[in-house]
Amino acid sequence: MIVLFTMYILSADFGTSSLKLKLLDESLAILRSIRVPYRYEVLERVHVQIDPDTVFKAFVNGIHRFDDFLIKKVEALSLCVLCPSLIAMDTQGRPLYPAIIHLDRRSEVQAKQALEKVGKNRFLEINGNLPFPGGISVTSILWLKEHHPDLYSNASIFGHLNTYLHKIFTGRFAIDPTNASFTGLYETIKRGGWSKELCEILDIDRAKLPCIVPSSDVVGRLNRQASSYTGLMEGIPVVMGANDTSSAALGAGAVLPGSILNISGSNEIITITTDRPCPHERVYLRTHAVKDRWLILAITIGGGALEWFRRGFFSEMEPRRFYDHYLPDFVQNRLSETDVVFSPYLAGDRHSIAQKKASFSGITLDSGREDFLAALLLGIFEPIHMVLEIYEEKVDLQKVILLTGGMVDDAYFRFKAKYFKDFSFKRVDEASTLGNGKLALMGLGLDTQ
Repeated sequence: MIVLFTMYILSADFGTSSLKLKLLDESLAILRSIRVPYRYEVLERVHVQIDPDTVFKAFVNGIHRFDDFLIKKVEALSLCVLCPSLIAMDTQGRPLYPAIIHLDRRSEVQAKQALEKVGKNRFLEINGNLPFPGGISVTSILWLKEHHPDLYSNASIFGHLNTYLHKIFTGRFAIDPTNASFTGLYETIKRGGWSKELCEILDIDRAKLPCIVPSSDVVGRLNRQASSYTGLMEGIPVVMGANDTSSAALGAGAVLPGSILNISGSNEIITITTDRPCPHERVYLRTHAVKDRWLILAITIGGGALEWFRRGFFSEMEPRRFYDHYLPDFVQNRLSETDVVFSPYLAGDRHSIAQKKASFSGITLDSGREDFLAALLLGIFEPIHMVLEIYEEKVDLQKVILLTGGMVDDAYFRFKAKYFKDFSFKRVDEASTLGNGKLALMGLGLDTQ
């Protein structure tokens, strides 16, 4: 008699406001799903941070919501994380300060100083990115160094959320290249190591930066203490994983040069896969989760802007009615060009050192709320147009845009197909989860990608 054994992989997607846990089999079919919300905090309007312990507790709570017998069968853990999420840690991996996340803007002064010291061209030549406040975490390190010098001196490691988690899971400080790209201190262009030049110019001790481990490598084995917290079996392999966007690109199949991925959720994100780094001062550049690939990336607020609009302009309408009935009908039957223009900076501009604010313009006495809605829907896709325009002559772009994310319903899909007439769209569900699963299989030697 032949006995078939099923391998279970646990995928953990640590987002800005929630954790998504998915139990997968070896074919990457999703068997169980758990979502655990958590909160980030906003202080002084521009300080945006999250308690790392809160995130880990969400992981433990989520694990305990699975059936115990299934958790005991998990044979690999793979994770992706929001990025950046800078955490200063002591020698034991305990956080010395809340995680400063990608929405943070406190370090504008430090960003300007770093740019002046290094120079725009040199930043792009080495890291491929300019030091955007919050979006490139070196500015947050410099802010901590200036405002909390004792903390900087006492910190053993400055890493991202995955560094903190891997220290708990395996006892090892580590970061992957997709996260390292967004520190501003990594040699993204040549997929090297920590830049000696950048660290020396900015006076940052390279010994305080974690070991760089490829996204598909096994960082270590789940240790006894983490096993006791979670119920997962001690000794299972823990795969390094990647940034959530990079994992989504892998999961969606955006691996070949010219592949385009559009993630529609709280934010609108576009990535273009390339086999040669093409830095530009108006976009981000990071390594892909797979070898010899990079991701060109732009981001702005998306579904978050739409929900803000619903609360302010359609407050009489319940969310379900607005999203399930009104919005699809508006997109299908009444959406048209408008003289009203929306500048999409409700959450600032992630591609600028100076802070920007959103605005409506082109308003007349004839402008109604549907004009504002049309302007908002058109405006939040500005970074997609920007990236496509910049790279249409630099990269042989594919004509199918892969589309994923929580905002991808039928109305959104039809709207994008109508608006981006030169491209067709292909919907891919659960892209980050699939990416985590693929990285796990690669780490275990079961998928060479």
